[in-house]
Amino acid sequence: SGSVDGPRLRQIGWRTSRGWNGGGDRPRGHWGKDRGGGRDATYIRQGIEEHLRNDRVYKRLTKTQVKNEQKRLQYLQAAFKGRHRPFRPNENPATSSSTGELTEADYIYLNRAYGAEDRLARFRMTLKVHKKPNPKMRPIVCCAGTRMNHISKWLDFQLQRLKPFVPTYIKDSHDLLAKLRNIGGLPPNARLFTADAVSMYTNIDTEHAIRVIGNWMDGLDLPAGFPLRAVNDAMGLVMRNNIFEWGDTYFRQLLGTAMGTSAACMWATVYYGVHESTTLIPTHGDNLLIFLRFIDDIFGIWTGNAAAWESFKRDVNKFGILTWEIDEPSTSVDFLDLTISISPDDRLTTKTFQKAMNLYQYIPPHSAHPPGMMKGIVYGLLRNYYSQNSNESDYIHMAVLLLRRLVARGWDRTYIKSLIQSADSRLRSAEAQPSTTPNDRRPLTNKERLFLHYEYHPGGMPRGEIRQIYQSTCGDLLESRLGIKQMTVAYSRPKNVRDVFVRAKLHQAPGREASTYFPRGGV
Repeated sequence: SGSVDGPRLRQIGWRTSRGWNGGGDRPRGHWGKDRGGGRDATYIRQGIEEHLRNDRVYKRLTKTQVKNEQKRLQYLQAAFKGRHRPFRPNENPATSSSTGELTEADYIYLNRAYGAEDRLARFRMTLKVHKKPNPKMRPIVCCAGTRMNHISKWLDFQLQRLKPFVPTYIKDSHDLLAKLRNIGGLPPNARLFTADAVSMYTNIDTEHAIRVIGNWMDGLDLPAGFPLRAVNDAMGLVMRNNIFEWGDTYFRQLLGTAMGTSAACMWATVYYGVHESTTLIPTHGDNLLIFLRFIDDIFGIWTGNAAAWESFKRDVNKFGILTWEIDEPSTSVDFLDLTISISPDDRLTTKTFQKAMNLYQYIPPHSAHPPGMMKGIVYGLLRNYYSQNSNESDYIHMAVLLLRRLVARGWDRTYIKSLIQSADSRLRSAEAQPSTTPNDRRPLTNKERLFLHYEYHPGGMPRGEIRQIYQSTCGDLLESRLGIKQMTVAYSRPKNVRDVFVRAKLHQAPGREASTYFPRGGV
C-alpha cells in the first residue's frame, strides 16, 4: 500500500502562520483569493489608478450619465427579447418581426431577469502576489445580480455549445492529463512550451472579436436549433455595455471582453480559437505534436526547428491587439496545477504543481460544516494527486504534505491520517479493479427528483433523520401522485465572517469616499 503511514509521519509537527492586514477607513481595493498582506494604501491606489486611468479602456461617467445609460440598456434588453421571442400560436414565421430563436424557456428566463432590480456591477482588485519581484494587480468586476448578466448567462450557455469547434479547448487539468496519456513516446527533438496572454480580457478588441466570431460561426455546421442571430446580437449587447461602480465613482469599459460577465471565459476562448483553427494549426500543425489552451494559457509540444519556431511565435501574435508572452521550448514546464516534464526515455511525466504563495487555508475543524465534508475534501484532493503524479514517491509526498497542512489548520492527526489511508485504499482498489458492469439505470429527470433546501447547523436535525421522516410521512404519496423517486437534502450555509469582510460593494467611510481620492480630473 502507498498510504502515508510510516516513519515520515512521525516527523510532522505543528506549524502555522497567520497575518492580518487591515484597519482604517481608507477606501481600498478588495482582496480575493490571491490577496497578499503588507501592501499599504498607496500601493493599492497606484494599482487601481494603473487600470482606471487608462482612457483607452475605461471612460469615467457621472451619476446622471449612468442613470441615462441604464434607461438606454433597459430599452435595448427589451428590444433583444422582442426581436428573438418565440413565435406565437398561428404566427407566420415568414411575416413575423421576430426570428423565433428564443425558446419558451429562454423567454421566461429573460422576462424574469428583466423584472429584477437593475443594480450596477462592482469593481475591485486582487494582487498577483506570485508575480515577483513586482506583483501587479488584477482588475475584477462583479456582475452578479445585474440585469445585463442574465443575458450574459444565456449567451454563455450558447457559446458553450461551440466547444467542439475549438480544437485546442481543455476544460481543466484532468482533461489535459487524459489527452497527454494518449501521446506515448516522444521524438528526440520534442520540447515543451507554454504561453500566457497579456491581459487577455482588456486586449481583445471588441469590434474585431464580434466580427471574427460572427464570420466564423457562419461557416460552421452548428448544432440543431442554435440561435445564431440572437447570439450575434447578445455578443454586441453584453460586450459593448459593461458599466460598473467603484465606491461613488462610475466607469464604462470601452475595450476588451466585458470583465466579470458570465460569458467572458467562453467569449475569450472562442475568440482566439478562431485564430488557432484558421491560421496556427493549418500553418504550424506539422510541428505541433500537441497544442492546447485553457482560456489565456497555452501548452504545446514543439518538434520543429528554430526558424519554424520564430515563425510560429510571430503568427501567435498576429491576431487583433492581443499579444502573448511565449516561453522558449524546454524539457519541463509548469502549466495549470501540473509540472510536465520529458523523461530521459522521451516520455511525458507529470507531478502536482503548487504556487509558493499558496496559504492552504483549508476549512478548520471548528467551522460549521456537515460531518462528512472533510472526508470528501480529503478524498477529492488525494484523487487529484493520485492522477497528477506519475511517480509513486511524488504522490506519497503530496499525501504527507496534505496531512501536515490539515494538522496545521487544527485537525486531529489521527483522524486525518485515517481519512487519507481510507481514500488511498479506495483509489488503489478502483485502479486495480475498474468497474466493468454497465450502468443500465436510466438517469432521473428533474421532475422525478425533489430537493429540500435546508440551512445547515451543527445542532440541527441530521440528514438521515430528515430522510426517514420524509419517507414515513409522504414519500410513497409523492411518488404515486407526482412521480417523485428521489428526495435530496441540499444543505446551504448561513452567512459567515467572509460574507461580512469580503463584499463586492466598496465600503466608504464618511469624508473618505472614492471620489475624494479620484476627483474628476484625476481619473
